[in-house]
Amino acid sequence: MRKDIEFTLKGSVYSIPNSWEGLNTYQFKELVADLISMSAGKLSAGLVRVRHICRVMGWDINKITDADAMGNIACLAEQVTFPFLICYPDNDAALADLDTDSYELCKRVPPERLTGITISRYLSRLDYKFVVDSCFCKQFIGSVHIDGQDEPCLGYTIDTGFSMLTTSLTAQQFIDARELADCRDDQLPLLASILYSSLPYESDKAHQRAVLFSKMDVKTLQAIRFNFKGFINYLFSRTEYKILTKIIPGKESVISTGAQDALYGLSADGYGNLHEISQMSVLQYLGILRKKMIESVRSLHASKMDVAEIANTTRLPIDVINDIL
Repeated sequence: MRKDIEFTLKGSVYSIPNSWEGLNTYQFKELVADLISMSAGKLSAGLVRVRHICRVMGWDINKITDADAMGNIACLAEQVTFPFLICYPDNDAALADLDTDSYELCKRVPPERLTGITISRYLSRLDYKFVVDSCFCKQFIGSVHIDGQDEPCLGYTIDTGFSMLTTSLTAQQFIDARELADCRDDQLPLLASILYSSLPYESDKAHQRAVLFSKMDVKTLQAIRFNFKGFINYLFSRTEYKILTKIIPGKESVISTGAQDALYGLSADGYGNLHEISQMSVLQYLGILRKKMIESVRSLHASKMDVAEIANTTRLPIDVINDIL
């Protein structure tokens, strides 16, 4: 999938970002606001795309009255694929037999625009819908200004330079913030306070400072939450830590504990005292949990337990267990 959209206008070549990572802070915040409006039924997916094009180009959509001009923008906007995934009935049952490349195309491009995909005509007759795809690895809002404060509040960092991921988020900070990832809007100041706390991070101080963040505009607070959720989704779907989310809900598992309980468990295992563990990098914390999960599966296998029994004991899918072994 292309990461940008190029077109020529009056002899000049222009480029439209077609990825989350390609957006700047302003474009990100405004697109998030549009997606929230779409979720509330106030905007269509098509209009969200059109507004993205106009925003990048610096065009005032309210001043575009020529039908041909708007038609050209709409055609251009159809190429914008990154903010959405397409969901087909029965958990995408119609896509089950497609190869990986065709599957990815069908999840991004509306069936009416698909070429070279034999089932496109069939897909176009299905009741499909667009859902927001919030999975990316970038910090868009590095700092925030609060009325009455002399200095900006610096947020957590995300760095992907040289093909390596690092973040300043600590284990406790990540745990506290993740509990609020789907919070009500009136709790957004607390989430922002957690994510924009100075280090070493302390939960009680973040809670006390939350009242300061209530002075911020709701659009920025919502963008902060969306940014953090995008990073969570990235961590647990596109990195080695995705194994930590594979446990199937159900009865108790020998390797499943709550995030906060896991901190105590690591302390009991000798990785440090509770304060030291809570202040370690969240990536180090997740890495240790991943290592312990893998070691538990291999230990059960070494004790002559078969794969089906391991799956029943750990609640991990059999294919994940086979990958570990």
